[in-house]
Amino acid sequence: MSVKIRVIIAVLVIIGAVVWSFNTIRQRNYSGAKIAFEIGSGYVVVNNPGKEAIPIQLRTNGRSTSFTVQSTELDLRENSKRQGTGRNAYQLVSLELPPGQAKIDVIRGGEVQLISLSSQRIEAVVTPLEAGNVQTVLIFTGLVILGALYYISGTLEHRWIGALRRKLFRHPGDLTPTV
Repeated sequence: MSVKIRVIIAVLVIIGAVVWSFNTIRQRNYSGAKIAFEIGSGYVVVNNPGKEAIPIQLRTNGRSTSFTVQSTELDLRENSKRQGTGRNAYQLVSLELPPGQAKIDVIRGGEVQLISLSSQRIEAVVTPLEAGNVQTVLIFTGLVILGALYYISGTLEHRWIGALRRKLFRHPGDLTPTV
């Protein structure tokens, strides 16, 4: 494989890692009535602009491990309960969302979905990963980028290192004037 193709592949790996990282940790906005969206293992800030409380469900897709949700605004800390049997089993937390804004954290578990079957419109901002997982994603992405850069450097026989050394570490005997 030619040098150019190997460098292009490494650059594509870097771009892919950055795009994946961005899509994994970015916040998502949702708005609507009778809406369902993924929360993941992070938290959601939900705004109920109506005058009445509406029922919402937090549930997993399919057979998944249990999860715990917590909200100081709703004075809530609840473990999910298994619903259904066999292949149709899922974990569920049902609650009433009062008017106003509330932050709901998924503090244990993941792949959680928020479902509102009410005709009342809600607005939500989802942060799909908790802070520790965001840090892990960023570290992994950084390692992939560093590895790809090292691969590119090795493919180019590390020529840039010699040029950098010559530029940074001039010897006193060099007669090259600096302006």
